[in-house]
Amino acid sequence: MSAALPRLLVIGNSHIAAPRLAYVADSARWPTHDIDFCGLLSGNIGRLELRDGVLAPTDPAVAAEMRHYNMVRRLPVTGYDAFAIVGGLGWTGSAQLCADHRSLDFPSVIAGDAGCQLVGRRLLDAALRQRIRGSAALRLLAQLRPLGRPVLLLPEPMPSAECTADPDRFGAYVDLVARGDAPFWQAWFCRAVAAEAAPGAVPLFWPDPAREGVAFTRADLMRGALRLSPHQPEPQPATDYAHGNADYGALVMEQIVAALASRAAGAGAGAVAGAGPAAAQG
Repeated sequence: MSAALPRLLVIGNSHIAAPRLAYVADSARWPTHDIDFCGLLSGNIGRLELRDGVLAPTDPAVAAEMRHYNMVRRLPVTGYDAFAIVGGLGWTGSAQLCADHRSLDFPSVIAGDAGCQLVGRRLLDAALRQRIRGSAALRLLAQLRPLGRPVLLLPEPMPSAECTADPDRFGAYVDLVARGDAPFWQAWFCRAVAAEAAPGAVPLFWPDPAREGVAFTRADLMRGALRLSPHQPEPQPATDYAHGNADYGALVMEQIVAALASRAAGAGAGAVAGAGPAAAQG
C-alpha cells in the first residue's frame, strides 16, 4: 500500500476561487498533496475560531456562509499537514495609508512632492503593522498557529492596470503608482507582512510571471475571473479588476506546492519566502 499523501488546506476569501478553479481543471498537475479548499467572503475568514481542533464560525451569518460556499458547518483541521491562506492581507487598500501621510524617504517626497503631510517613519510603520495584524489573514493565522503546522500566506492579486477606469475604488492605488512610490511601499509592505507573520508562517508574494511592471497584474490573468460560488459558474463583473482567473490560480498553486516541496527538502522558511523582487527594494 502506498503512503498517504500529505494533506493541504487552501483557505481564504473570494481569492481562493482562482486556485480552486485551476485545481479542479487539472488536479493531476499537483500530485504531491491531497488538497482541500475552503472559502468565505471578504473578511469572514477572520471570524473563524479554533475549538478542539475544529474551525468553527463565530456567528450564525458566517455559519450560513460556511455551509453555502463549502457544504460544511465546521471544519476539522488537525488532520492537515499544511495550510495556505490566500487573500485577506489588504495590499491594495494599504495605499490609503500613504496617500496623504508619508515619511521623508518616500521617492515622491525626495522628488519634492509637497502634497502630503510628513510623518515619522516609525509612526507610519506602526500604522501599517497594526493594519496587517488586524487583517483577516492574520486573524486566521492566529487561530491556526497553535496547530504547529506550516502556514503559507499569499496576498490577493495586485489589480490589473485596467483599474485606472475605476478611480472611486482604486484612486489611492493608481496615485501610488503614478507618483512613483509603488516599489518603495510594496517593499515596505512585504517586510511588514513577513515580520508580523513570524514565527511559523511564510509569506509568498505575487508570482513574477503574473506581474505587469511593479504594481499591476497582467490583465489577461484577471479577465474572466469567477466568483467563489461552488454551485454554478458566476463570472465576476467586467468592471472587476481585482480577482484572478484560473490561469492566475495555477501560478498560485505552483507557488504553494513549490514552497512546500522546498520546505520538505530542508531549505527552511527563509529560502521559500518567494517575496520576489519587491521585497529586496526600499
